[in-house]
Amino acid sequence: MTFFPLLLSLIAGGRQSGAPDSVAVLKAARRARDAFETTRRVSVPERPSGSGGARYQIIGRVRYWYEGGDESDSAPPEPRRIREARARLLATLDNAGSALPGDEWIVGQRVRYLLEDSQPSAAARVAEQCQAVRWWCEALAGLVRHAERDYAGADSLFTAALADMPDDERCRWSDVSPLLEGELAKRYRELDCAGRAAFEERWWWLARPLYSLPANDRLTEHFARQTMVRIEQGRRTTFGLYWENDLRDVLLRYGWPTWWTREPPASPMLESEPNITGHDPSPAFGFTPSARVFDEPGRTRPEDWSLDPPQARERYAPAYAKAFGYLDHQAALFRRGDSCVMVAAFDLSDDTLFAERPATAALALAADEHTTFVARDSGVTGTRALAATAPCEPLLFSLEAVAPRERHAARARYGIDLAPRPDGRPAISDLLLFDPPDSLPATLEAAMVHALGSTRVPSTRNLGVFWQMYGLDPAQGPVSMSLTMTRQGTSWLRRAVESVGLASPRRDVQLQWQEVPEVPQVTPRALAIDVSGLAPGRYVIEVTVTSAGGETITARREVVIERR
Repeated sequence: MTFFPLLLSLIAGGRQSGAPDSVAVLKAARRARDAFETTRRVSVPERPSGSGGARYQIIGRVRYWYEGGDESDSAPPEPRRIREARARLLATLDNAGSALPGDEWIVGQRVRYLLEDSQPSAAARVAEQCQAVRWWCEALAGLVRHAERDYAGADSLFTAALADMPDDERCRWSDVSPLLEGELAKRYRELDCAGRAAFEERWWWLARPLYSLPANDRLTEHFARQTMVRIEQGRRTTFGLYWENDLRDVLLRYGWPTWWTREPPASPMLESEPNITGHDPSPAFGFTPSARVFDEPGRTRPEDWSLDPPQARERYAPAYAKAFGYLDHQAALFRRGDSCVMVAAFDLSDDTLFAERPATAALALAADEHTTFVARDSGVTGTRALAATAPCEPLLFSLEAVAPRERHAARARYGIDLAPRPDGRPAISDLLLFDPPDSLPATLEAAMVHALGSTRVPSTRNLGVFWQMYGLDPAQGPVSMSLTMTRQGTSWLRRAVESVGLASPRRDVQLQWQEVPEVPQVTPRALAIDVSGLAPGRYVIEVTVTSAGGETITARREVVIERR
């Protein structure tokens, strides 16, 4: 008869001693979070929704569209009522975190809302003091590092989190199926979790926005999104929708909103659940590869790397790039023994994104997902040439420039299908265009100093052309050389006359000479051409070398003559 009262007194004594009721603490924290989201839904600024003429996609219950531009410029100030409600929520979550320091949900909410409240340092402290399961604490710390643009730090933390996860959890986090479509999606579905690792490694290598950064920020963005998925799941979201797979897919494909608006009510007399629109970071770009890029990156063209594909399956807005454009340039390949030297020259003074702004530039040559050769330069403001050496095999070429302070980036990316030079046979390099100094350059290094930043040439100055020849034997006697410059887009009448032999093919510039090679290994040559008398338009420069034995080697370069 005395057992039941004794049990009650023991329970009461436990509560009076200050031990937290974990269920009650967690319920109170969740009620506070839901109350905040309700306050946010009814308090965000009103703005008519709709795609504004942009094409939209239906993903489950969500209509998604991308309008382009810089969304942050049009973001209204967050209402004071929301800021105050978030402060109250954070205070409640802090108390809950003190009572239940090992609770995964509470620590995730604290990090999420501190980042949302522009308190990354406080969010970092919460992640550092996290006492939940180890991999979840590492993932939260990775989310904070990514938000602070420390992509190398984020990459290290996410790598550690993946290593510490159970196998089934790691498989879910590594899954890229929401980002895939078409042939790649089909091939990925046919692989088991273990077999997907090589696919994912190659896919993320090709999706990397800039090889010149110390880490793949598109990959850390993916894991930051996966972290947000785990934070959001299981509760009602700011949209007013309960969490399901459609919201997960939208978040993984396009990121999470950074500000919100609600549709004005149809009638002030009618009360209904607000229609919420989330606004993701913008401008956002599509970085993930197509099946063609995935299978043969060394044979791709610049258009295969478009950053703004229509109806992009995924988008990402790098924090360092309010604009991400194409980097105009010229590239030329030279050989050095068994290796190939790629020279890329560019002129940032002609680019409105970079004019007079110091930038960091890099030339990357990637043989595969494990091997990348990078040449870097910093403080670039005008014309510059970079050179990188790599094996003579199919390579992915990526020329990149970033102005961090102005948040401008540009790149040129495509494949280069290289092959070793056949043993003992003559060969010729690409043609490198340069602005000729008083004394023509005798070496590649000297020509690079004066290299033009593109293949567009003003008609007001001479045009220098530099090349190298390989394997010519002086003992065989003189070789015949010619340089021609032919305008493209010949009229139909001229082509007809040429086709029946009534006129020779037109040569706007034609030079011919003979000489004896000085050395059998590498023979450099440079010429200056007066282009002031040429009409504006597209031209092809062709250098032809015929050895004493009758073997011919040829190099071509298309240029555009402009009148400025």
